[in-house]
Amino acid sequence: MKKLLVSMTGALLMLLGTNAYAQLTLGDASWTAGGGFATFSMAGSQAEKITNLGKKINNMPGFFFGASLDYAFSTIDGLTVEPGAYIYHFGKSYVFGVSEDKKEKSYHANYLGIPVNIKYAFPMNNPAFGLAVFTGPRFNLGLGGSMFSKGKTYPGLFPIEAQWGVGLAATIQEAFVLKVSYDTGLTKAVRDNNDLGFDDVKAHRNTVSVGAFFAF
Repeated sequence: MKKLLVSMTGALLMLLGTNAYAQLTLGDASWTAGGGFATFSMAGSQAEKITNLGKKINNMPGFFFGASLDYAFSTIDGLTVEPGAYIYHFGKSYVFGVSEDKKEKSYHANYLGIPVNIKYAFPMNNPAFGLAVFTGPRFNLGLGGSMFSKGKTYPGLFPIEAQWGVGLAATIQEAFVLKVSYDTGLTKAVRDNNDLGFDDVKAHRNTVSVGAFFAF
């Protein structure tokens, strides 16, 4: 999987480098900023064991906000590159035990997400509406949270990971953008924890995001 990530990222950088030096100017660029809701789930050969151990902590809700820069790097109309930076927060509380032994435990994780998308905007007859698809790698850096610690009810998340995403963007009046994306994990997301019986956890983190943005 790591070799696949390196190959895809390398191909993306080569594509960007083809015309970036000649094409990139301030006039080619635009910004979008906003946020929305997200959720992540675990997938992989041992994901079911992990989520059962963590009292089915699988669909972890959250939100995000941030900005991206969209600029043309090619002579192909509608083809742009869109790097961005977003802050994600995921969290939920669960009650464990029965009767007087009940205890509430809060799980949360914060990330800095850095996507680098290649985007293609379809030609549209109506200038008030635009539709685009995008794909590219995402690099996530943990910014703290209880889910990064190896606990007795959850193995603990890696603070650094990579994903590959695909998505759809709809633009209204060249000012308002709606985006939906799905990011699948490319690297191992859960750390080994021998105390819990996991010495080689095969699981990665998938994320679904829906957001609204303003274009500048």
